[in-house]
Amino acid sequence: MIFSNDSGGFAFSCEDAKMSICTSSWNKRLSQIARVIGPILIMTGSLPDAEYISQTLGKRPRDIFIIANVGAQEEARMLKRRFPEVRIALHSNNNAKVVLVAPDTVWVSSADFGKTARIESTVGLHSSAVFNKARESFFDRVWAEATEIS
Repeated sequence: MIFSNDSGGFAFSCEDAKMSICTSSWNKRLSQIARVIGPILIMTGSLPDAEYISQTLGKRPRDIFIIANVGAQEEARMLKRRFPEVRIALHSNNNAKVVLVAPDTVWVSSADFGKTARIESTVGLHSSAVFNKARESFFDRVWAEATEIS
């Protein structure tokens, strides 16, 4: 059966992808964010270990957009105080764990954005088409529904 575009998502082809099932970290996946020119778009349910997240964001604390679940409000406000240029919004129903790194990297994970000691699964893709479609179809739509922290 071939996937198609429908209300459940969009179909795509990708020449470069990686899957891992391990305790790999967001800090490792995003170790080169200081070199990224475009936006970094993060969707997460919770924000476990704000100090750990600060190490990652501190490498380039600008042009980063985070959508977290309202249950992560305390951690989100602390991160916003620490990194005022990072834009953070809260959504009552978000539990997606996706990181989009411009111009062409997409990470989809079972792990929230932060620190975990659990074995998690993650798929990484290099595709500007997938980045653009995921931003347009998912991230931008959920951002518009969320409440940004000022």
